[in-house]
Amino acid sequence: MEEVKENTKNTPISKKIKNIKDKGTDFSLRILAFIIAVISWFIMSITQFPTINKTISGVHVEFNMDDTMAKEKGLEALNYKDFTVDVEIKGMNYEIGTYTENDLTAKVKLDDVTKEGKYTLEIDVKSNHPADRCTIVSVSPESIEVDFDRITQKTIEVTAEVPLVTAEDGYTLKDPTVTPNEITISGAKNELDKIDRVSARISKSKKLSEDASMQAEELIFYDADSGKLDSSNFNARSASDYSVNFSILKKKTLNLSVNITGAPDGFDVSSIPMKLSEDKVSVTTPHLDDPVEEDRSLGNIQLKNIDLKKDIKFKIPLNTGEVNTSGKDTITVSFDDKGYSSATFTLDSENIELVGTPSMFTSEIDNDKLPNVVLYGPTEVIESLTDADIYAKISLSDIKEVGSYTKEAEIYAKGKKNVWCFGTNEVQITVSKPKTDDSSLDDSSVS
Repeated sequence: MEEVKENTKNTPISKKIKNIKDKGTDFSLRILAFIIAVISWFIMSITQFPTINKTISGVHVEFNMDDTMAKEKGLEALNYKDFTVDVEIKGMNYEIGTYTENDLTAKVKLDDVTKEGKYTLEIDVKSNHPADRCTIVSVSPESIEVDFDRITQKTIEVTAEVPLVTAEDGYTLKDPTVTPNEITISGAKNELDKIDRVSARISKSKKLSEDASMQAEELIFYDADSGKLDSSNFNARSASDYSVNFSILKKKTLNLSVNITGAPDGFDVSSIPMKLSEDKVSVTTPHLDDPVEEDRSLGNIQLKNIDLKKDIKFKIPLNTGEVNTSGKDTITVSFDDKGYSSATFTLDSENIELVGTPSMFTSEIDNDKLPNVVLYGPTEVIESLTDADIYAKISLSDIKEVGSYTKEAEIYAKGKKNVWCFGTNEVQITVSKPKTDDSSLDDSSVS
């Protein structure tokens, strides 16, 4: 009976507990327990550990030049990179015990930066909670070295650097050019002053047989001693903005010769002991369809100007676009006088032939003789000649009016193909109209 009563008595209590749980009493108990724990920790911190030392790692360092003298002077930090510090702090356990890197602020002190140069700058660390009694014990690292300089610009020519680009056999590369041919670089003045030249470099290997353009792979900055400079110190356009242009030239050989002019009919030009200092020269041409060899005349030499004693110089003639690669700009024509000699003769007027006289005129030679005629040729031939062997021709085809003329005679040794006259020999000629039959009658009647 008692057992039954007890169960009946406890039934309302079970219902009451169920109702409390339904109303969230369990959550309230949990909050109450947390508050009691915090109060307990606070009491323990005050009574047993009132102050502590704590090290916080990875505190980011701020670098801000706004509102500084360095900024007003136009200075820039050249080598600064973001970094973090480790900070040891001291304070009340209940205030700093839960500090992390986000509760501290670290800054680079820039108060001493007033001009260009290298500075050792302190790191200033503070708590983000001014009400907390937090003391900064140490900062590691406690300072940083930073270079400051003025930022300026420099414009310089860009040259090509293509060590492995060559031409196919039979061709050659003209000095490559770069487009655009200049670069504007910005950076610290003392760094820009070190730049002596800038190269657009292509490192890959290639053989060319026609004109081509290739994108630069790298821009290289050199000092006056051809040492490479650190490109990270400069701001400039990227290498991909530059093209290296290649012009291909064809190799060509010129076979040189000289023309002999003013030779009498039948004269053997090859008999002249003439020698060229170079009879072949190498050139390059942009005309890729040109033959690999070409005959090229240096110019003319009048036969009458050859006395075997004087050399004659010619400049090598080049066509448009050709480049002389022989290393010689002029060719010297010399004469070997071994086995050759000269002699002086007197030419009788009877051996002078007037040719080409217009039909309306008559002509006659005023000179009885033409002295001091100098002939050159092989010694044995010259020694066999006499005055009677010397002849001359004078052309009068250009005569327009009667009168007295001085004409140059073309002198030769009859039957000799290897003898020539040196110098100019002039003959006085009288040109008149022929006498008519009527005038002849008048003259006879008068007599």
